[in-house]
Amino acid sequence: MEITKLGRLGVTVCSTTFTGLGRAQAKAMGCAQIPILVIPHPFGTRTRDEIRDIAAQCAEQLMALMAGGTQP
Repeated sequence: MEITKLGRLGVTVCSTTFTGLGRAQAKAMGCAQIPILVIPHPFGTRTRDEIRDIAAQCAEQLMALMAGGTQP
């Protein structure tokens, strides 16, 4: 979030369970508008194949967020 305060593009990553907390923290730190890339929760119990699929989806979402797109 500090990079966003410097006027640079930043993206925060949160799992679905912690998205609300991430948004609250961003607001508290003065970065309420920072994009949040949301990954499925739980993440640690996923197989390698599932993680590859999630990573591919996240890469697409990240590109959209960094291009100024909206969050799902």
